[in-house]
Amino acid sequence: MQVQQDQDIKGFSLLELLVVVAIIAGVSAMAYPNFSSWTKDREIRKVSENVANLLTTISTQAQRGSLPFVQLYVKPSSTSVEFITKGHSAAQYNSNLNKGTAPSCSTATSGVFDNNEFDTYESTEIAVQFDTVGTVCFSKDGTYYQTNGKLNSNLNITVEGKVTKNYLIICSKTNAAKKGNKCPLTGKDGLEKPAHLVKWSRFGNISKFKLFVTKNKDGGVITSGWTRQ
Repeated sequence: MQVQQDQDIKGFSLLELLVVVAIIAGVSAMAYPNFSSWTKDREIRKVSENVANLLTTISTQAQRGSLPFVQLYVKPSSTSVEFITKGHSAAQYNSNLNKGTAPSCSTATSGVFDNNEFDTYESTEIAVQFDTVGTVCFSKDGTYYQTNGKLNSNLNITVEGKVTKNYLIICSKTNAAKKGNKCPLTGKDGLEKPAHLVKWSRFGNISKFKLFVTKNKDGGVITSGWTRQ
């Protein structure tokens, strides 16, 4: 005996497909801004961590005496920001001191740290608070701590209730593009999230911070500052 079973097989109508496509498009449109913000924050955080690691590495070498005088060279351009670490060997350092020449945190690309460039890092996704070269140098016990170029021109900002000039702000290129391709210094000046800050002392103590911004209901900035990571 053959049993036949009626089956009610039915496909999607064109209208149903259009509704599904519209729902997917709406969900995607709502999710995209959050995803874009997350991607920017991830990149900026990664750069701040790498810069902090570069600074920690060279300052540790200075304190140990393996490279008695070290430098972070920050080189912004229209397409990227490059971070280069350099150092004097003990022989070069002592030779200069014996000649009566104090170490120089020069922004020159040659003649100061020749053949002693040892690490580089570059990002095409971020900007810093200046658009030409800035340098910071460390030595054992902070004896020859120096800044030069645009890092010597840093304006005072307040971080954790203390005024400092020893910092590097890292923000998105789109944020910097609104302010002459340089990161603003505060939320009230136009600095937008995501933004991170790397701070140091003359003795090579490195700290990382993240921007916070409080706004009123109209979108105006009430307060902004830095919270430690």
